[in-house]
Amino acid sequence: MLMERGILVRWNDEKGFGFIQPDQSGARDVFIHISVLKKMARKPKVGDSILYQTEVQNDGKIKAVIASIEGVAVLAATPTSTTASRTPQVNRGNKSTNNTQSSFNRLISLLLLVALAGFGYKEFQQRQETVEEKPAAYSEIQSPRTVEPQFHCEAGKTHCSHMRSCAEATFYIQNCPNTQMDGDGDGIPCERQWCS
Repeated sequence: MLMERGILVRWNDEKGFGFIQPDQSGARDVFIHISVLKKMARKPKVGDSILYQTEVQNDGKIKAVIASIEGVAVLAATPTSTTASRTPQVNRGNKSTNNTQSSFNRLISLLLLVALAGFGYKEFQQRQETVEEKPAAYSEIQSPRTVEPQFHCEAGKTHCSHMRSCAEATFYIQNCPNTQMDGDGDGIPCERQWCS
């Protein structure tokens, strides 16, 4: 059967079909589906010159059954069953290569694991040394913070309403006479206002 030529005048990329206007004048447009162009290097576009063979459907419509886009490369055919039957032999021949790669991958993984373990151990040692050094440094840093503010006993300051903080109330209850800030006698002053 001879190939006919025509121009793709309509194409719906979403649905994958279109229509070819034959070069023969007066001929009806030919339906074309993307499945007959699946071996082409690109999708068809309106304006492409199409080489095709037709078939008349039961409903009387003409459909392209074999087609190609003129000037566009045809992709290589899929592997045949003879090629597929050769594949296991190639794999058998590469068995030693696969074993070598597998051994190499295991060796790399083991080396990375050893390196990570060494790094982790060094970090652990450094942190232990830091913790051992910390008490001396910590006490030096903390000692200025733990020094209580300098309060002194003032006459008439005996109740919680006279205090400005829990620290001041604590200083007064421990150091000043006649304070009335520890109603329950537990040693914690001003529990409702400052030292809750």
